[in-house]
Amino acid sequence: MRASIKKILQILNKRERLQLLLLLLLIIITAFSQTLGVASVMPFIGLIMEPATIFENEYLLWAYETFNFADVSTFIIFAGLVMLAIILFSNAFSALTTWLKTRFSLMNNHRLSMRLLKKYLSMPYAYFLNQNSADLSKNVLGEVNHLTYSYIMPFLQLITKSLVVVFLIAMLILIEPLVSVLAMALIGGPYALIYFSLRKKLRTRGLLRFEANKKKFKAVSEAFGGIKEIKTMHVEPFFLNNYRGASLELTGHALWSSVVGQLPRYALEGIGFGAIIVFVLILFATREDAYQVIPLASLFAFAGYRLLPAVQEIFSSFSGIQFHEAVLDRIHRDITAPGPTGTPASLSNQSLPEPLPFKKQIELKSISYRYPNSGELVLSSINLSIKRNTSVGFVGPTGAGKTTLVDLILGLLLPHEGQMLIDGVPLDENNRLNWQRNLGYVPQFIYLSDDTVARNIAFGRSDQEINQEALIKAARIANIHDFITNDLPDGYDTLVGERGIRLSGGQRQRIGIARALYHDPAVLVFDEATSALDGVTEEAVLTAMESAARLKTLIIIAHRLSTVESCDVVYLIDRGRIVDQGTYSELLKTSDQFRSMAKAKL
Repeated sequence: MRASIKKILQILNKRERLQLLLLLLLIIITAFSQTLGVASVMPFIGLIMEPATIFENEYLLWAYETFNFADVSTFIIFAGLVMLAIILFSNAFSALTTWLKTRFSLMNNHRLSMRLLKKYLSMPYAYFLNQNSADLSKNVLGEVNHLTYSYIMPFLQLITKSLVVVFLIAMLILIEPLVSVLAMALIGGPYALIYFSLRKKLRTRGLLRFEANKKKFKAVSEAFGGIKEIKTMHVEPFFLNNYRGASLELTGHALWSSVVGQLPRYALEGIGFGAIIVFVLILFATREDAYQVIPLASLFAFAGYRLLPAVQEIFSSFSGIQFHEAVLDRIHRDITAPGPTGTPASLSNQSLPEPLPFKKQIELKSISYRYPNSGELVLSSINLSIKRNTSVGFVGPTGAGKTTLVDLILGLLLPHEGQMLIDGVPLDENNRLNWQRNLGYVPQFIYLSDDTVARNIAFGRSDQEINQEALIKAARIANIHDFITNDLPDGYDTLVGERGIRLSGGQRQRIGIARALYHDPAVLVFDEATSALDGVTEEAVLTAMESAARLKTLIIIAHRLSTVESCDVVYLIDRGRIVDQGTYSELLKTSDQFRSMAKAKL
């Protein structure tokens, strides 16, 4: 439990820890007020049973004389109203504390999910190469909720009810030690025995629930992500069965946890109330004066009314915390994981830095790279130079390392060996964002959000930030402006559908080119931007690329060699090395491998 508390405190910021401290103070006051409400029962019942107590007790006598009560009956009525006020105050304060606990938990649900998403987005590109996007989405959208509702709230409830129980037991022990200890042993013993016998199984089941939830999110993500292929191939049952298995497994573990948390209540409530009745009878049997027994019996009955639900909630909270320990472990691990030093400017309120000066050339000197958790080099001893305002093509077989090389040029990856220099300045973590301000990137598959054409071109910008002049200029260069204004019903305000489903491949590709051009970058990178297009559409996209290439540095990864015919230099890459270079026509003459690739693409 100490380790869990430490983890909770580590994922909270300074302000949240202060709020938690103030909340704990309110919880202590709540527990004390509830105990005071219970404690007020005994003297009030005693006063009714024996009104003469007023003149025998110095405190009651002081109150009687100070407030000038006319008679004993009026004083007893006053005492009843005071007791009622104490109980009402106790309940009202408990309600306030419950509201504050709930508010604290739910606001932290928002803040922790934001913090976790921000942490994921701040991680370098290489981090995502070993991550499943469905798993990360699940953590932000689902597991943070589990942490809030099934861990933090039960944790606060555990503290509240534990303090109530401790204060009530302490009060009962002071009044009737032996009977109180026996009652608590009989009520609390079975709960403790059940909890300690199931503690390890709760943790194991909680870990299995966590993994089942991961499978469930993954199944849904894959089903909707490949919906076109699924509908074409009629393989819906396979994905439905994947989801069904994960969902049933998750439901089974959640059901087991819920039953374990609640089932003892029905068996042990009878024992608890039976114990209170037995102990009241013992009091009657061992004490001669009934006037002393009745107030004491009333106290035990009222205390039992408060204690039994509290003990049940303590057990339920303990079992829930154990069951969801895996959630805390994962959220804590991801939020506190080592990441970039400081917050990237793109995720802070700071303005983006100035672009890194680029007037001469990009140089790659003895570049080598291997992916995380892989011992094999993907690129080895790459040396090349790309002069400003020239066009360069990278070709080669699948898996040759072309995309990895471009990822290095984009600054998404940093080499394990060698250097990349921009006008002689080495690229590193300190100036990577400055360099990326020079870049426009067009991937093979354009991601379009379910939004307007305008927002997809000015990607990641609010309506107030969109520069209409730059938007239209980029669309014209990408040869998509006329289509947008003449063929789309709402022009630039037309919704494109999820992932641009309402547009053709060529239209999506040209919107991607317009997006890359929107910020007027000095360098344009095309990552197999025409490989999925038909011949006519490819020609339209190539025209857009040629328009974009004027006064730009163009870097092209090509699957179809026709894409690089007009490049100033073409590099042939195989097995992570540059094996040949030259113009398109030169390579046709000098490279057998290039010729065979060119023939294969005819």
